[in-house]
Amino acid sequence: MARFITASALVCAVFMNAGIAHAHGGEHVYSGRAGAYQVRAYANWSDGWLDYSIEVRNAATGALVPDAQVIVSVFDKGSKSADYTAYESGSVYEFVEKSPSTVQWRLVIDIQSTLGAAKFTHRLDLKPSNWLWPTAAVTASFFAAVAAHLFVARRRTSA
Repeated sequence: MARFITASALVCAVFMNAGIAHAHGGEHVYSGRAGAYQVRAYANWSDGWLDYSIEVRNAATGALVPDAQVIVSVFDKGSKSADYTAYESGSVYEFVEKSPSTVQWRLVIDIQSTLGAAKFTHRLDLKPSNWLWPTAAVTASFFAAVAAHLFVARRRTSA
């Protein structure tokens, strides 16, 4: 019974933290080098909000770059529609803004820090994701595994 409680607690912790991790990161949408920086970008669209995060590292050392100024310019259908400042949030620079349900943008990212200035461009194509069926499948699999474990345990004790 102690193993069951421990396993259940572990699974609950994973499920509860998975949403937080996804919200703060999302889908990996870009990796590359810009000037003195190695960058990775992640995006998540949910309920009308775009969460865009950029990890900025020193390309020479691999260390995170603190206190940088990161500006994200959004181009939609060829014209500039907005400039967003991505603020430092833990190990990434991030902005969360209202956005349309389908995002098909060209982003121009300007980074400025003690390492110098750099600029890079990438496409961002996102559609709303549906987490209902994958979540239901994982939950059903978990309960099926628990039921199988209990069935085997009862057969061992009755034999």
